[in-house]
Amino acid sequence: MNKNESKYFNTARKMHEALIRLVDRKDFEFISVKEICVEAGVNRSTFYLHYDNPNDLLTETMEEVYKDFLARFEEAGKGISSPDLESAGQAELFLMTPQYLDPYLDFVKKNRKLFKIMNHKSGLVGTEKTYARWFTEIFAPILSRFGVPEFEQPYIMTFYLKGLIGVIEEWVDHDCDLSNADVMEILKKCIMTPPSMNV
Repeated sequence: MNKNESKYFNTARKMHEALIRLVDRKDFEFISVKEICVEAGVNRSTFYLHYDNPNDLLTETMEEVYKDFLARFEEAGKGISSPDLESAGQAELFLMTPQYLDPYLDFVKKNRKLFKIMNHKSGLVGTEKTYARWFTEIFAPILSRFGVPEFEQPYIMTFYLKGLIGVIEEWVDHDCDLSNADVMEILKKCIMTPPSMNV
């Protein structure tokens, strides 16, 4: 990264951080470009060099927050890693576990004000990308192991992805009032078919 690129990204980061601080104090709809610039210590021309409007900044801020989360998640040794598909039992291939979900739920709770805004604008930015990565690296091989035809797998995973995102959106809309354990239990109930319903 050259000096100009470094300066560009450092300025963008200042504006991301400024927006996060402002959102913690007031509703996004009432945050002006001028307030963002004052909070970030940049001028208006710099803002418009990066973004057309505050919505663009919001979208990029959420994307960067997600990138930071994934980097920390992986540095902590909890990154996305495929289980041993040959030796693992069925219970071990169930991935809605605290190892995967608890850090993510903590992240959502910490940033719930940003998530709530995005819920009512364009959905949870980055969520589908995150779980799509899980699908590519983990879920698809597991579905294959259990004999699910390859052409069916994207449809099955879309069902799960939309459901997971919906539960998280509902939780955020209720200001993350349930504990992580409660949310994980709800997710488990949603995706596990009772034995009596097996076909």
